[in-house]
Amino acid sequence: MKCVHCGKEAVAICRWCGRAVCTDHIKSMTYIISVYVGGKKVPKSLVVADAVWCGTCKPQPEPIEMPYLD
Repeated sequence: MKCVHCGKEAVAICRWCGRAVCTDHIKSMTYIISVYVGGKKVPKSLVVADAVWCGTCKPQPEPIEMPYLD
């Protein structure tokens, strides 16, 4: 696979969109694995720090409604 930015040999895949990136273009972002309600009814999340991110895609900060899936 080749890097989406420069065409060099890719070494990683973006966790969000699947684009390939080389060592020069790897970026990182926190990835949320799961969200749950804790003992005090406060939402908590299980996250992975420094997940591979291509820097091109834009993960949305808020959930997107999908009523057409009903």
